[in-house]
Amino acid sequence: MFAGGLACGAFFGKVPPALPTMRGELGLSLVESGFIATMVNALGAVAGMLMGLLCDRFGHKRLGLLGLAVMALGGLLGAAADGYPMLLLSRFLEGAGFITFSVTGAAIINASVSSASDRNRAMGIWTAYMPSGGALAMLAAPMAMAQFGWRGYWVVLSVAALASVLLVWRVVPPARSGSVGGLRLAVESLRQPGSLVLTVLFCFYVAQWTSVMVWLPTFVVDERGGTAATAAFLGALMVLANVPGNLAGGWLLSRGARRGPLIIAASAAAAACSVGMLRDWLPDGARFALVLAFSCVAGIIPASIFSGLAVHARTAGHIGTTNGMVMQGAQVGQLAGPILLAWLASHFGGWGATLWGMLAFAFLCALCGLVVGRIERSRA
Repeated sequence: MFAGGLACGAFFGKVPPALPTMRGELGLSLVESGFIATMVNALGAVAGMLMGLLCDRFGHKRLGLLGLAVMALGGLLGAAADGYPMLLLSRFLEGAGFITFSVTGAAIINASVSSASDRNRAMGIWTAYMPSGGALAMLAAPMAMAQFGWRGYWVVLSVAALASVLLVWRVVPPARSGSVGGLRLAVESLRQPGSLVLTVLFCFYVAQWTSVMVWLPTFVVDERGGTAATAAFLGALMVLANVPGNLAGGWLLSRGARRGPLIIAASAAAAACSVGMLRDWLPDGARFALVLAFSCVAGIIPASIFSGLAVHARTAGHIGTTNGMVMQGAQVGQLAGPILLAWLASHFGGWGATLWGMLAFAFLCALCGLVVGRIERSRA
């Protein structure tokens, strides 16, 4: 499953280092570039819960394999795109495959562990699929694009996704289909307040973290005159810094840390880092160090979310649907966050103006952490 997750992360992380080249070749505006980066999230933003419901109803492995295949097909279409509309369509197909596979992961992993502490650690590891795959794609981008161009790189990653289809098919055991009706699964999942709060939390977390990931390479090239290779390397380091936070979150929860206070502390630290990295009173080196610190401490939040799926889902049979809800929130954040920050930067004097959006996202994450803590204390 983690191999398939790496493929999903790579499809998300491949775009930021390629955006400067794609903008020049296809004449994309800053906002159009934002849609190319985030269109992968469009279907998940409107149908993430439906995907989770289908996985619970018809089998996680079956839907996961289909998702990887569709994602690879979208990548191949993108490699052949001759303009903005076709490229946008290809990213939509990639997103359809991405959300279909990603919602299956938590349910399959949850079924493979027995104790709560093991589940927290396992979910912390699973959470790292996105930053790990994204960082690998961003690190490989300069060399791959120099050799094959961005279109050739799209083909390489599509082949890797197809290889992961074979690996998941051979290694992952088939999961039993659910016996609960689809409408009942949806209604019962939506009635769980903790699941709803985790969904909103993931939306606001992803909105801020993804915005930094998407626009950092563009900022380095356009605002600081860096090369595309330097921008891709710095972006990959930012994404990779999220992994220790994912693992630390799972470890802290397995050692008895409470989910609510952990989310609040991580949100406050992320907000403090945002202030330093988006104001120009610090040298560039210090600002980038704060970017890395931001990514690391923020990584505690998704580990807290995914480990909370089994806690807040009504039953084990509802975990796929609950994960679909949470992933739908993430897709909304990934779709809207970078576009909002691009709009702020375009209309209010540059990237420094995006600080207010980042602080708002961090505050809302902390508020969700407060609510989650109260819900879990009331159930104790």
